[in-house]
Amino acid sequence: MLERIWKARRDERGFTLIELIMVLVILAILLALALPAYLGTRRKAYLAEADQNLQEMRTQAWLHYVEHGTFSGFTLTARTSANWSYPAVNCTTATQCVMSATNSNLLGGGAASVTLTLSDNGTATVTSSGF
Repeated sequence: MLERIWKARRDERGFTLIELIMVLVILAILLALALPAYLGTRRKAYLAEADQNLQEMRTQAWLHYVEHGTFSGFTLTARTSANWSYPAVNCTTATQCVMSATNSNLLGGGAASVTLTLSDNGTATVTSSGF
């Protein structure tokens, strides 16, 4: 009986080293395919958050311009969101107002910024860096 138990244990086999390596290679390939898509989606989410907050600030600046006929005197206090910081806005010129968003820890250590420039002719220019 003891001989049968030992024989049964010998017949049980685990995974070979080659099989384990193949599984790791397949997982690495899947990760290599999925990671860029994930990071791209994450970057888009960061930009959407900055865009939404800058659009709110833009609306407030335009309301000030409509009421006073100038951007001069428009101010906003500095604020932060989950991933961005927005420095204080103090528009001193009558024809232009500049608002910005900065992130010092974007996607693992990089820095990024988005700047929105409003002009009295109705145009808004958005520039970004660090992406």
